[in-house]
Amino acid sequence: MVDPGRAKNVLVWHVHGSWTESFVGGGHRYLVPVAVDGGEGGIGLAGRSWPNAREVRLEELGREDIDVVVLQRPHEAALVARWAGRRPGSELPAVYVEHNAPRPSPAQSRHVVADRTDIPLVHVTDFNRLMWDNGRAPTRVIDHGIADPGPRYTGDILRAATMINEPLRRNRVVGADLLEPLSGYAQIDVWGIGTEDLRANRGGVTGRGDVAAPALWDQIARRRVYLHTARWTSLGLSLIEAMFLGMPVVAVGTTMAPLVIPCEAGVVSADVSALGVGLRDFMNDRATAAAAGKAAREFASVHFGLGRFLADWDEVIEEQCR
Repeated sequence: MVDPGRAKNVLVWHVHGSWTESFVGGGHRYLVPVAVDGGEGGIGLAGRSWPNAREVRLEELGREDIDVVVLQRPHEAALVARWAGRRPGSELPAVYVEHNAPRPSPAQSRHVVADRTDIPLVHVTDFNRLMWDNGRAPTRVIDHGIADPGPRYTGDILRAATMINEPLRRNRVVGADLLEPLSGYAQIDVWGIGTEDLRANRGGVTGRGDVAAPALWDQIARRRVYLHTARWTSLGLSLIEAMFLGMPVVAVGTTMAPLVIPCEAGVVSADVSALGVGLRDFMNDRATAAAAGKAAREFASVHFGLGRFLADWDEVIEEQCR
């Protein structure tokens, strides 16, 4: 944890709830913009209880003593320049965090700060840094980190669990189209925003809605196995949470997943049939599922702890504020 005397005023938007919760768990003072309409200008804390963070009205940013801004979306730099009266990079220390894998493709995705040398670009996975065209921007990777929810896995319900926000809208990107064929091997419960609609048209797939933690963790941890279907997303914090819970994993072998799920923790494959067999095998063998879940938890604890994540960010913030 950063020494209180060295704590900085960090401007950061609340874009991805789970990532932001980890980020504002550090020892700095976090200023979270809120717009009148609660739209692209900022949603503030959105009801979250984050002791080190406070909401700041967008139009009042100019009154704040900001040490560094952590950008996450292309339009945020213009918001800072307009409302704080300082241009990120040249007049205000800034870092850009890229949460996503490149779109439309690695060959055609030049990053918005690729031509900047005054704004470091931080990726959340090695895969993303490799696939984006980063141009001249200085880059580094800070892997995800979360507070340990504890080993909650029981696996007593013979169903698979997954967490996907807006599965019908995002469809193939998140692998929602794989749920139905895989439900032939194990019935699947899906948590997340917009999952209620899955009840109407997917026989072996049940949408469970958007449930907040820790109730979410307790419900998921009772399912026998965690299923990760994403085709082209960054490494989801939901997968990491499931591993921390002690769940065995069956995952589509794309983007960063093959590099963060050790073979003893589950099944990773690009073959849908192999994924289905993995689900079925865990359904039929509770002891093997528990052993795989233990391995998943051990890996997550070593690689995705909150302390390491915050220490990495303290280093970046300190470097930018020199």
